[in-house]
Amino acid sequence: MTNIKLMTRGLLGISAISFFAATNAFAGGTAAGTNVQNTFTLNYTVASVSQPQIDNTGSPTEFTVDRLVDLTVASNGNANVAPGALNQELVFQLTNNGNDTQAYNFALVNEGGDDFNTGGLNITYYVDDGDAVFEPGGAPGQDGTGSAYTPGSGAASSDLAADAIIWVVVDGDIPATQNDTDASQVSLVADTLQPSSGAVPGAAVIADAGTNTLTGAAENVLADGSGTSNEVANAGDHSATGTYIVASPDLTAAKAVSIFTQDGSGCSTIPGTPGAGDQYSVPGACVQYVITATNNGATASATAIVISDVLPGDLRFITATPNGFSGGSFSQPSTNTDCVSNACTVSLSSATLAAGATGTVTIRALVK
Repeated sequence: MTNIKLMTRGLLGISAISFFAATNAFAGGTAAGTNVQNTFTLNYTVASVSQPQIDNTGSPTEFTVDRLVDLTVASNGNANVAPGALNQELVFQLTNNGNDTQAYNFALVNEGGDDFNTGGLNITYYVDDGDAVFEPGGAPGQDGTGSAYTPGSGAASSDLAADAIIWVVVDGDIPATQNDTDASQVSLVADTLQPSSGAVPGAAVIADAGTNTLTGAAENVLADGSGTSNEVANAGDHSATGTYIVASPDLTAAKAVSIFTQDGSGCSTIPGTPGAGDQYSVPGACVQYVITATNNGATASATAIVISDVLPGDLRFITATPNGFSGGSFSQPSTNTDCVSNACTVSLSSATLAAGATGTVTIRALVK
């Protein structure tokens, strides 16, 4: 919207500072267009003789309450998302802080200076049902059942009464190539429009120029603040920024082998005490395999982890154990199972590894 300087108006001798302090205190306040009238009486005597009363009942003082155009856009919080996730949501709250019904135009800005741009941005808005709580999926007429809206179409939102709220849901697609902690900032800009009952429905609301007219049609006074650099104060628009934050595990894994004891002693005890000095893989020696998985991510757990290891036929399985994982199930062969024909499978299923954590699966077997 074009930046139009707020017109300073006198009101029955009240300063502009006290005027705006009063409107802030009363939120929406008295409805725009209200005609406020006032009368007075003056009685007096001369030499103890009452004189005719002086009053203005036939011509009261009056003024028309002007239209305070004010709105606030606020983010409902950031969204943690996964790489490649579609239709991820940011929620914004738009409040009509003015004293008249208005409509609004919405626009989205993929901010620069962050890690990536969110694709496929789209808007759906919902008129609050009166409790100032966003309740998606509510009954008809409540939050979550509003009208779809396409950014940049130029269409106005539904009319919004003074002090009422519109919930704006922004959904977007996250590139599959993003890494853990990458962030994308998206700003919602709302511009005040004339409502369906206005002189020019859907037209941008601008401040009335010239000297304040005390009576007649309500004049527009733009009193909005500024939320982001996408707009300025007293221009009939406001904005806020929400952030998509990628929460992605960064998993690495490796497998190592060592000779725990050359004579096979202590093979069934994990961790136990390995043999001292050089240990050789002769028949009867205890072989130890350790599969190590590390989640190098900073925020997100790796879930649904499945590890499977099939021991070769040259071994006899002794024991195995997982460590550092949470949840899931672990299975292993019976002790002293001869690993012929793929008979020795060790598996961990549906496990979780927290961000920054390391998990291991330790397997012991004897060389045949």
